[in-house]
Amino acid sequence: MRKFIIFCVAAIFAVSSVSAQSTFSSKLPAKARKNANLFGVVEADGKPLAGVAVSDGLTVTTTDKNGCYSLNSQKKFGNVFISLPSGYEMVPEKDMVPPFWANLTAPVTEKERHDFALRKVDNAKHAMIAITDIHLANMLEDGKQFREAFIPRLKEEIAKYCSQGIPVYTMCMGDSSFDLFWYDYLYDIASFRQTLNDVEYPTQIFHVTGNHDHDGATPAGENTDFESAKKYRAAFGPSYYSFNIGGIHYVMLDNIVYRNDAAKNQKQGRNIFGKRNYDHRVTAEQLDWLKQDLALIADKNTPVVIGMHCPVYRYKNRMGGQIETLFRTPENNPNREEANKLSSLLKDFKEVHFVTGHTHKNLTCYGRDDAENWPLIANTIDHNIPAVCGAWWYTGAHGGLKLGPDGAPAGFEVFTIDGNDIKWYMTSIDDGADVQFRAFDLNCVRDYYNNNQEIRVFLDHFDKRYDYGKAGDNKVMIHVWAWEPTWKISVKENGKELAVGKQKRMENPQYTISYDLPKSVWDRNLSNNKKFNHKEVTPHMFIVQASAPDTTLEITVTDTFGKEYKQTMVRPKAFSKTMR
Repeated sequence: MRKFIIFCVAAIFAVSSVSAQSTFSSKLPAKARKNANLFGVVEADGKPLAGVAVSDGLTVTTTDKNGCYSLNSQKKFGNVFISLPSGYEMVPEKDMVPPFWANLTAPVTEKERHDFALRKVDNAKHAMIAITDIHLANMLEDGKQFREAFIPRLKEEIAKYCSQGIPVYTMCMGDSSFDLFWYDYLYDIASFRQTLNDVEYPTQIFHVTGNHDHDGATPAGENTDFESAKKYRAAFGPSYYSFNIGGIHYVMLDNIVYRNDAAKNQKQGRNIFGKRNYDHRVTAEQLDWLKQDLALIADKNTPVVIGMHCPVYRYKNRMGGQIETLFRTPENNPNREEANKLSSLLKDFKEVHFVTGHTHKNLTCYGRDDAENWPLIANTIDHNIPAVCGAWWYTGAHGGLKLGPDGAPAGFEVFTIDGNDIKWYMTSIDDGADVQFRAFDLNCVRDYYNNNQEIRVFLDHFDKRYDYGKAGDNKVMIHVWAWEPTWKISVKENGKELAVGKQKRMENPQYTISYDLPKSVWDRNLSNNKKFNHKEVTPHMFIVQASAPDTTLEITVTDTFGKEYKQTMVRPKAFSKTMR
């Protein structure tokens, strides 16, 4: 298995934190050691590598012709890291988490040295797996679902590229743990890193923090965000950094500012001191660092891919057109100014992709669609990808498909890169990459809603939820979970094209019976109308009117890149938690 992993992984990173007696020492000029408190050498295949970006999180420098770097560092973040240059990887090690950084061990008044050893690799063509919101917590058989459902599907997707000799990488947008349960179930962010090694995660993985990866045992104060991320930095290194693979410049940012304000009469987990609340924005320190980092990218045609936890923006109605930001003020109001601070640093690049998580929902938002009101984001696309855990592993643990809060499948995104060309598609844990929609026979959904006693009781208690028992005759609802404004849909009945209704925001009945119905009983919240009377709608629904209850439909969905996904829908089609 290990040989297979090493063959398939394009870049397995290791950092050499080397002493003065190493073979590197003669190549480090005495001047560098004299005028800095942090220095070292970057080599590739035993030869010095010039122009490599090196940073302590505040200052960015580059190696000289001898591969040397030096910094007068405040040592604030406790590490030094490189921005991996395109066409290189680092000397392999057993750990799948790429330690592209070195932990600083001496006080700011003392000098220290850290060297980095690289080797050449051809990664102009590669695949990037994008995952987010895994939420492992030692509950709901989450570890078992991660090992036995997610990992096999992931390996299946990776094998497609390994068979062609194409290297594969992973970027994770955070919330890999669940801060509320760190102390109750003894699983924190360091435990997740151990899990990656236990399952022999099949690629090297670039990670960034989410709000649930912060330590809720950190009291509120001036340095809460910094202190609450200590365990994260110990497990995964810098909170923000960059790297280059092929023709792409990747940046990983932390856009969660953890506050953990004091809680009043709020039930918390053991050792949790506050509300675990946070702001959505990128700190001034990161923006200063990012400005330095991007200044090293001379060719503004270079695509920039930025991974972070929370989306920068989304469509207001989730379907297209007008755009709003998800960056927030402390009062939880939309903060366009904060979003523009980030976007202004990126406006000169031809193509920018944000890859984000947090919402557990799938929504790709094109900045160009509202460029008149948001001119700074016209060159950007925000890929808000689905959660690996779906709805926190609940639906899979209780006999249903693995679904997210909008009824879309739990899964991940795959980006394929050839030079500067980027394409993408979603892969669901249950159905893989070749299925991109689910069709509901609303005659059968109506029968289920009218004849199932549990759903009738649920609807009696929560009268704002949609009652599919009132659905009209012979309607079919199609959920295209990764729908984008550029996609197309066609439905034929007996060779005749049917009119497909406009995109609609609708409640997903499968999620209602898989999550809301049982959860309302488990939580004993039948009287809590505020919680369960809130409809989790998906904006990716389409309705067609069939001519009879037993006709067969041919459904074709075409994505942004012209790929077609087809299904033959034989009706009647039974409805259940496990309906495909």
